[in-house]
Amino acid sequence: MVRAKILFGTLVSWASHGLSASVDSSFSAADTIQRDVVVVGGGSSGTHAAIRLRDAGKTVVVVEKQAQLGGHVKTFTASSGVRVNYGPSNFQNNTAVVDWFSRFNIPLVQYQQPGVGDKYAEFSTGKELANGTLPSPDFGAYLQVLAKFPYLEDFSQLPDPIPEDLLLPFGQFVEKYNLQSVAFTIAQFATSNGNIFEQPALYILKVADAPYIQATISGGALAPATYDAQSVFLKAQEYLGSDALVSSTVSSATRSNTSVSVVVNTPNGKKLIKAKKLLVTMPPTTSNLKPLGLDSRESGIFSKFQNKAFYTVLLNQTGLAEGFRYYNAKAAAGSTYHVPSLPVLQFIWATKDVDTYWAWYSAASELPDATVKANIIKDFKTLAPGSDPQIVVFSNAGPSGLGVSADEIRNGFYKNLLALQGYRNTWYTGYAWVSDHSAGLWNHTDAELVPRMLQ
Repeated sequence: MVRAKILFGTLVSWASHGLSASVDSSFSAADTIQRDVVVVGGGSSGTHAAIRLRDAGKTVVVVEKQAQLGGHVKTFTASSGVRVNYGPSNFQNNTAVVDWFSRFNIPLVQYQQPGVGDKYAEFSTGKELANGTLPSPDFGAYLQVLAKFPYLEDFSQLPDPIPEDLLLPFGQFVEKYNLQSVAFTIAQFATSNGNIFEQPALYILKVADAPYIQATISGGALAPATYDAQSVFLKAQEYLGSDALVSSTVSSATRSNTSVSVVVNTPNGKKLIKAKKLLVTMPPTTSNLKPLGLDSRESGIFSKFQNKAFYTVLLNQTGLAEGFRYYNAKAAAGSTYHVPSLPVLQFIWATKDVDTYWAWYSAASELPDATVKANIIKDFKTLAPGSDPQIVVFSNAGPSGLGVSADEIRNGFYKNLLALQGYRNTWYTGYAWVSDHSAGLWNHTDAELVPRMLQ
């Protein structure tokens, strides 16, 4: 029996090597790329990490499914010529942010949210709420509560055991700490996290963490002087040149403790990337990660993630009052503090282009794009009867709000997740691992990820 097991193991080993050799031999030298690191996912965290690794002397190639780097950081050129963001548009003021933009000689300014004022209305009826319906948020009290949990920016800093308060549904957390005055506003900050009052408080507090709140209430957030948030990623893509494989996807991969091989579908045909290490920055759902050939340990962890759905849209011909920001709010506070039920168009913002409005729509699970678009148009027409709103840009920004149940967190999910760093020569970053905010992600990359990958 022992001999049979040894023979079987040898055959598996030969088969694995034979498979790898067969794959390698099917690619010509021209279609084979050899690099120190292959980065799968050229969004905010992936692009930043690729540049930092290259600056540290490593050869890098990035695989990104979209035609441009930057992920959810997207900008549209309106008919007026004005560049309009419909993804992240400003960044917290920390060293990592300043260094990232100065790396490409892009000047930063203090961010000012476009618009002349706020309106609160029930989008389903078009009726505006009377002044004073919503409470004035007491962020001082909220920051005092956050001070009890100073490790929220990075999952790797979570204590063991995790405080039970962080595992409460956020609605119960609000009641326990008397945070009713900020509940509606926090829901706007955490718009991609589904019904925030049902989520473990940990996730909502991580989105609305102290650096984010302080930047918001103090007006200390930064933006490129042009307000074109995508500009830094376009510069990075230009710098990477042929090492940015855009409009490309991974079809298969083999990973070991010494190297990785990744087969990629590109506009110029299949390519084989042979690298020493793999960095994964896309949302770690099992469907996204399937081409990487997950083993039982990896799939057992990643399969526990559940996600929400989130969409961003730019529209014109809206008929809305010029320059205003509109928030969807119920007249009655109820158990969700004026926040309407999902799926919902949560808010509409004026942009730097007078004719273009930016809308955010969220749902507990993914919906057909056509359904989302129809629901958005319906709400716009209710807010501005007789208008003919036109969607000029639509983005399915999911999967969003990746998380697990309170029981999974309590039972060591994040300890097990973080233990995958470096396993099978594969590394990870992104909001499911670190932070919802680019500033936190970039800081983690500079301080933790790149130094560890260079070892």
